[in-house]
Amino acid sequence: MDKKMKSWIGFWLKRNYRSICNYLDHELEQYNITNSQLGVLLILWESDGTSQKEVQQTLGITPASMTNLIKGLENKGLIIRRVDPNDSRANLMYLTDKGKALEEKCLPIVEEAEVIVRKGFSPEETMILRLWLQRVNKNIEI
Repeated sequence: MDKKMKSWIGFWLKRNYRSICNYLDHELEQYNITNSQLGVLLILWESDGTSQKEVQQTLGITPASMTNLIKGLENKGLIIRRVDPNDSRANLMYLTDKGKALEEKCLPIVEEAEVIVRKGFSPEETMILRLWLQRVNKNIEI
């Protein structure tokens, strides 16, 4: 492997991201959802009835990717969309009973992934790492 590439922060961020995604996809397979779909569900578990645009912005994905995620979740019967009564141009997303039921099964998987990621880090180091990653995101976000 290119020694220069191994020195790039972006390389390691991408490798770590892929490793986390692969772990989550593997663990979530039993519930027929993907890591990407989980992102939407996590937001709705905290705030059911969130707008499609807000979820898209929170996840940092394109409108086309958001549309595909929503279609997949709707096809699986996990969410429904309704027109925002305050803005007919916007859609709000709501969990179905089936979508709500996944929370108790999937949150432990996310929490276990966090334990794995934080292994060997003190609480102080974890806090600093999170702050640094947020700073990196702010630096690169377009």
